[in-house]
Amino acid sequence: MFSMKKPFVPTEFVVPLRVEQAGYTLSPLTTAHVDKDYEAVMSSRESLRHIFCEYDTTWPKGSMTLTDNYRDLARHQQEFDERQAFAYTMETPDGQSCIGCVYIYPCQRGNYDAQVYYWVIDSVKPDGLEADLDEFLHRWLKETWPFELPVFPGRGISWQEWEGLNHGI
Repeated sequence: MFSMKKPFVPTEFVVPLRVEQAGYTLSPLTTAHVDKDYEAVMSSRESLRHIFCEYDTTWPKGSMTLTDNYRDLARHQQEFDERQAFAYTMETPDGQSCIGCVYIYPCQRGNYDAQVYYWVIDSVKPDGLEADLDEFLHRWLKETWPFELPVFPGRGISWQEWEGLNHGI
């Protein structure tokens, strides 16, 4: 969990619970998504190792179990419920498959107030869905969320620059 001196989002802010876009929907990531999320994570685990840092050998492990994934989703769900962080599942419009995730966390580096990570499964990357999601997220965060300066580590800022930023503003 995150410890924050002030709330991540204002009390009066209405956190979006469902967003529909052409080709996908976003909704809070919960334990109800465990099977679909696990399948998505394991299908693209090698490329996911570049999502939260330059290269992570610890997540997702090849030996990750459905129970491990359930624990992760329970943590994300609790953070969302407590408004400490916001993880969204990205599903096909019919809700049959998880095709990615979006994570919005508080940020204490530089002048940034939110750090955003996202991924899509390898099989939809050739369709341009990752680029569409990137464009949407930048617009959505600017127009809907109360952030002044969100950052996309490893995407909008290099990992080297990100790691060099001061912590704890």
